[in-house]
This record gives sequence, C-alpha cells and structure tokens, in this order.
Amino acid sequence: MSFDLFESFKSALDRLALWKKGEAVLIAASGGPDSTGLLDLFARLQEESPFPLAVVHLNHGLRGDESDADERFVETLAKRHNLSFHVRRISRVELEGTTEGLEAAARKARYRFLRETARTTGSSRVALGHTREDQSETLLMRLLRGSGRRGLGGIHPCVDGIFIRPLLEVSRETVKAYLLRRGGIWREDSSNQDLRRMRNRVRHRLMPLLRQEFNPEIDAVLARTATFFREEDEFLDTLTEDLARRLIRNEAQGFCLSIPALRVLPAALRRRLLRSFLEGASQDSAPPDFETTAALETLVREGRHRAAVTLRPDLEARVIYSDLLLLPPQAAPEPDAVPLPVPGEAALPDLGVRLSARQMSPSEVGDPRITTIPGRALLDADALPGPLLVRRRRNGDLFRPLGAPGESKLKSYFIDHKVPRPVRDRIPLVVAGDKIAWVVGYQIDDRFKVTPRTRRVVVLSKELQ
Repeated sequence: MSFDLFESFKSALDRLALWKKGEAVLIAASGGPDSTGLLDLFARLQEESPFPLAVVHLNHGLRGDESDADERFVETLAKRHNLSFHVRRISRVELEGTTEGLEAAARKARYRFLRETARTTGSSRVALGHTREDQSETLLMRLLRGSGRRGLGGIHPCVDGIFIRPLLEVSRETVKAYLLRRGGIWREDSSNQDLRRMRNRVRHRLMPLLRQEFNPEIDAVLARTATFFREEDEFLDTLTEDLARRLIRNEAQGFCLSIPALRVLPAALRRRLLRSFLEGASQDSAPPDFETTAALETLVREGRHRAAVTLRPDLEARVIYSDLLLLPPQAAPEPDAVPLPVPGEAALPDLGVRLSARQMSPSEVGDPRITTIPGRALLDADALPGPLLVRRRRNGDLFRPLGAPGESKLKSYFIDHKVPRPVRDRIPLVVAGDKIAWVVGYQIDDRFKVTPRTRRVVVLSKELQ
C-alpha cells in the first residue's frame, strides 16, 4: 500500500492535538516545497469540511528580486485556492539595525508578524511547514553547540498553543513527491546553498556523510531521538514546575530560593529549578545559558554568606544566609519623599511597589492582633504626628518596633532581623512627620499602634506592581 500523505497529515493533526475541527488556520508560506505542500493539504482539508483558512508571507527583502518573486508566487497560490493573502515587507536596514545578527533578527521579525496576523485574522493556529529533515538538522546543530536535554528535544510540533507543525514526521522528499503528483510547483531559496550558514553545512555536508557512511535512515533515527528527549523533557518540566511553586518565593527583596532545599535535589532537577528561578526573575525571553546556570550552582555549593555573582548588567545573584537571592540593579534613591494621601495611593515604580491608604473605624477593622495580614499595617490615625510620606531609609533613622520599650536605630533592627544589606535600600518607609510609622512589609512603630482608645484607623496596604 502506497503512503498517503493527506491521510498521514490528518492523522498527525488529530494524534498530536494540533487542530480541532472548525478552528481558523493561518498558513505561513515561503514558497518553498514544505510550506507549499502544507498549503495544499490544508486547502484539501477545507474542501472536506469548511473552516477559516488564510495565507501569510513575510518578505524580508534579503534576496532582492528573488524575494519579490517568492511573494508573487505565494500570492498566486493563495488566489488559486481562493484564500485571503496577508503580506508584509521589511527592509534589510531594519534587520541590520539590531544587535542579534541578521538571521536571528529575520526569524524574530517573522514570528512577531505571524502572531500579529493571527490576532488580526482571528486565527487559532499558525501552521508551519517544517519536516523531518528540519528536525534532524536541528538536533545535530544543538548537539554540536552543547545543548542539554531540552535543546535536544528539537522542534516541537506545537509551541505556545498557536504554532503547529503537522509535517514534522514526514520527509521533505515525500512532500515534494506529493506536490509533483498534484501537479504543483514550488520555489527554491538560493540562500539555502550558502555554506557560511551552519544549518546549510549540516544539510549539505554532514547529513549526506551520515546517510552514506553510517545509517541511511539517520533522519528518522534523529527525529525519533528528538521525540524521546522532548517527551522526557516535558515530564521533567512538570516536576520542575511543582518544585518552583513550592520553593521559589517572590518577596520584597527579590526572588528567593532555599539553598538547603536545592542541595538535596538530584543534579538534573537542581539545574532545571535554577533555570526556572532565573526565568521567573528575568524579562529576557532567552533561556539561561550553561555558564549562567553553572555560576548559580557554584553559589549554592559553596553557600558563603554574601557571596555574589553578576549574571547580567541588570541582575545579581547573592547568597544571604541560607537563601539564594536574585536582585535587580540598585536604583538611585529618590531625592524627595512621595506623599501618601488618606485615602489614596503612592506608587514607587523603581521598587515595583504601590502603597494604598484608607481610613476605617475600629469596629470595621476588628482586633488588630487577630487581623494582622502580611503587607498590611493598621495605625492609629490620631496618634500620627503629621501627613504620611513614603521614602527610603536615611542615615540615622530611628524606629521603635512594636512592643519595644524605646527607640533604636533602624539599621540595628535590620541587622537583628537579618535583612540583607542590598535589600535595605529597597524597603519603603511610611513616615509621619519626622517619625517612621511603618517599615513596609516588616513592622509598625509601637507609638502608632491601634489601642482600645483608638477612634480612627489608617489601613495601609502594599501591592507589587
């Protein structure tokens, strides 16, 4: 029985949960054989059971007239199947204006455009024409670069619940043969012959050598290996996510992780949890590299109090007693205090904190000994010596912690409570007149506590921005 690509394609959509009947699909078409074959397969599927289908193409302009010819070819294909066509042109100057390299910038621009077009067209899925050869080439490239299990999982059939690759288990030659039987044609990208690019050297030099000298079925073997790695990686991800929920703490001073808890984990889970720790504290979408993770492992292994390493210009990892902390850059202190009206709010964007104040009656608040909530303070409004302001600490600040017999230096309070030195400048203080009323997130001043004689209560709350 001959291989039926259309039936295999429909089976992959169902078996890999890539598409549900009726969902709108956007075909990312370059004009090459893979995406052209994918477009034809989806068009046939639409004939069997109608659903919204459209075609999208990004013209990078990197090959001049050849790029423009690709655009015209894809537009013709869309018209032939009576599908709407969405295109954008970007210039080489736009791509070269980035710091990440031309190829990486072009790839990022393409995926950004695909997401935007999916949103504007209401498409649930963006279909990409990657085949088994793309998978095997990707695994080899990542192996040569020293990737771990996650990287060796290769290309995923579904990413972010939107990008799908129904042909990932099918060879490129199978797709070409299918197109020829259907009377189809395609475009060839001349840049795929450029041996300065690593993927092309793997495709035209390494893969032919492996097929000829080692295993003629090497593409299938590598693709199957990538699947094993990916499935095992997904299982380890589940374990890591559970550990992250239980062990990673997002506190006022930054992201915290217990060093003793890290040390008892198997090495594989410890590295994964450290990567998750970094990804949670960083807005950078790029995964942490080996050197960064290794630097964190060294801190955990040695566990020296106050030992630190700069991970990036905007991020530092530091050991504070038994915790590993990720701290943002130290911001310059605000020159003036920020007013906190009652009722009202005060925002401190450099600290990622917003404070709110409101007034309530004692009966509304209840017993302050019972209703204590982290991130909230209850103050006697009539005991406050002036309007509320929010500022950072200053040299010589004095404070009378709740229950203390007298004033002491704020610095001494921080030392007694083991508040790390880098964290102290990032703790807001609510002051009334010349007195500290609340060390936000820690303690109120005893002189402003709620008592049985209190008639009006100021309720202060802290929220992370």
